[in-house]
Amino acid sequence: GSEGNPQNIIRPEDKQNFSALVEEFREQLDAYGQETGRHYLLTAFLPAAPAKIDAGFEIDKLFGDFDFATVQGYDLHGAWEPLTNHQSNLLTSHKDPANPAFSVNDTIMAYLERGAPASKLVVGVPF
Repeated sequence: GSEGNPQNIIRPEDKQNFSALVEEFREQLDAYGQETGRHYLLTAFLPAAPAKIDAGFEIDKLFGDFDFATVQGYDLHGAWEPLTNHQSNLLTSHKDPANPAFSVNDTIMAYLERGAPASKLVVGVPF
């Protein structure tokens, strides 16, 4: 979903491969948990931008394997943009000059619309 390092090679199958990797992690953690009598958490930190969510993550599949995911609730705007804007706004203002405009609320709604259960979403906040 995120380009990351400029030298990264991004392939169309990465989205499905990530889901398969997470599924394998869950299976391995569950098998180990059977041996130890414990449950091991599988969590992730996920992006805020709907375009990045759609580009890199099969939300409906992933949340079957995650215990929870922390969703980025900050750095919605920053020095990389030509306009000054709120870094972690909870709601989108009709006065927001950004295109696309989005907020923490928009981000959470995007995850819910893509199949993430509300009980597994944690909002990451700036401090």
